[in-house]
Amino acid sequence: MTRRRSWLLPSLVGGYLAVVTLFMVFVLHLSVSPERLLLLMLIAALILGRARLFLADWIPFLVLFLSYEYLRGLSGKLGMPIHDVTSLERLISFGQIPNLLLQQAFYHVGHVSWYDIAGTMFYFLHFAFPLGLGYLFWIVDRHTFLRFSRALIAMSFAAFVFYLLLPVAPPWKAVPGVIKIIDHTLPSFTDIPGIPVPATVYHWLTPNQYAAMPSLHAAYPFLGALFAVRLWGRRAWWTLAYTVCVWLSIVYLGEHYVVDIIGGVVFALAVFFGEDAFTTWWHKRTVRTARSFS
Repeated sequence: MTRRRSWLLPSLVGGYLAVVTLFMVFVLHLSVSPERLLLLMLIAALILGRARLFLADWIPFLVLFLSYEYLRGLSGKLGMPIHDVTSLERLISFGQIPNLLLQQAFYHVGHVSWYDIAGTMFYFLHFAFPLGLGYLFWIVDRHTFLRFSRALIAMSFAAFVFYLLLPVAPPWKAVPGVIKIIDHTLPSFTDIPGIPVPATVYHWLTPNQYAAMPSLHAAYPFLGALFAVRLWGRRAWWTLAYTVCVWLSIVYLGEHYVVDIIGGVVFALAVFFGEDAFTTWWHKRTVRTARSFS
């Protein structure tokens, strides 16, 4: 009974975020932007009587998160030489390009299939999933959320430095025949003729088309899954399943190579264990400081 009760609140909150997000995308045709998610989470925090704590914890996190997004766009304008990792992709894929293999097997030009839409949704929940999962961490265990938010921000800025120094072209730019599928799937379910799309915070951010390696689309959900498994154990299996779906989607859509995913996994693991080391060091330092004043 206690275990069921412990899962009741995060299940209700997670269901609320999922239902409202799907309603926004498929019914209202609105993108899932950070400020809209912030409003949804603030409403739930108000109901739970934790609004002040929510603002104290989340506003600094979101400011840093959006700052990274802004800087990521600027990094693509510095004129650094663009790198092509197609040869590396062939090396680890037995001479093949998985993007081409998947698209040749499943993509039909002029026809949008259900899995095209599903893959696009996994791709565009890039920000919604880590923010939503972080909110569940915050509801259940604030300490886990603080550690997760530190790791997410650290990984984002580390990736920014990589994008700055070694910009890498995505498959749809580097490989002839690889189609940027989201250019064909997005209008089919996000645009309504004659109805203007409301502006979001993303209108002030400049995308970087050469930020393929490491893939943060691969790293964000994997980092979240690592924290979820540590907090919830085997009950966090769904975060791992979601992560695999994202990995398949970004390769199929032509947005990332498999080698980009490997790079994202390496970054996520490094930050996850690096945050562990930092937390341990900080705890020991705090204890030593407290003893010196006692």
